[in-house]
Amino acid sequence: MNILVTHVLTKMEEEIAKAKHTSSPQALREHMYAVRALCDVILQQPSANTSTIVATQPATKERLDIDGDANGPSLLDF
Repeated sequence: MNILVTHVLTKMEEEIAKAKHTSSPQALREHMYAVRALCDVILQQPSANTSTIVATQPATKERLDIDGDANGPSLLDF
């Protein structure tokens, strides 16, 4: 889901305006937490200049070295 940064910034401005006009310290904190959450939304979006590197480990099909006492690689092999 792509969210436009301008929309998020507009919502942040609305929350800041509400915070300026509140007289309750609890309401002020709630508005600031909303601004903080909106900042996190912007910061978590991938940047166009950032390249993503995915490191994968190749699957190996090597058999485990099992002692002579064992019946095989599986516990169910009797």
